[in-house]
Amino acid sequence: MEDVLEISVNHAKANGAERIRKITICAGALSNIIPKWATLFFRMVGKDTIAEGAVLDFITLPAEVVCRDCGKRSEIEVNPPVFRCAHCGSGNVGLVSGREFRVVSIEIGIDR
Repeated sequence: MEDVLEISVNHAKANGAERIRKITICAGALSNIIPKWATLFFRMVGKDTIAEGAVLDFITLPAEVVCRDCGKRSEIEVNPPVFRCAHCGSGNVGLVSGREFRVVSIEIGIDR
């Protein structure tokens, strides 16, 4: 969350912001991000910065694999992770998405 703060503050300041209102974060289902705890930690590291009081909005992306046998893509269970093709049952799959973690947007405020 320190990186999220740094990225957000740098982009906000580069655009003349005096405060950050909202940060939208995209996190894959396998990224091990728990929004409640991430928000709590962000509040701690964001104290006394232009991001203090900013709302964090999380978008969770499903975990998805592509089957090396049948070529189809499918979502997988994540608790616990089941790396199998939902179409043919093969375990010969590659992870396509689910580990992402990125800042998608930053809503800023400019006081005038």
